[in-house]
Amino acid sequence: MRKKLLVAPIILGAVLAFLTWGCEKEEEDVCQKFEPPQCEIANVCCPTDGGDCYYEVGDSKYYCDKEKATSDDPDGCNDAENQAIEVLCAAASPDELMAAKVELSKLTRKLMQEARTLSVCH
Repeated sequence: MRKKLLVAPIILGAVLAFLTWGCEKEEEDVCQKFEPPQCEIANVCCPTDGGDCYYEVGDSKYYCDKEKATSDDPDGCNDAENQAIEVLCAAASPDELMAAKVELSKLTRKLMQEARTLSVCH
């Protein structure tokens, strides 16, 4: 009986240590290049700490804003997407702008999901 009482705290301590060290990781953003044929290249990034995603175009960053979320825009990214597309695709036709916007929205949702998956320790 005494052996079980001595072993239990050691096992519990080992489990807690494993969880603590296993979840220690640098906070990183999940990023991917956005390069539609009719536009310039940008980076789309979503932080793993639950922050707002952003679009990096040259030296500028356009951030999503969860506080501006609506039923049509559940992540508050419409304004940031429109600003980024306007800069990236200055010479694109209206149809090309719409196609780029659709692709950017898909990529953003994909990266948001990936960031949520990687944030299980946060």
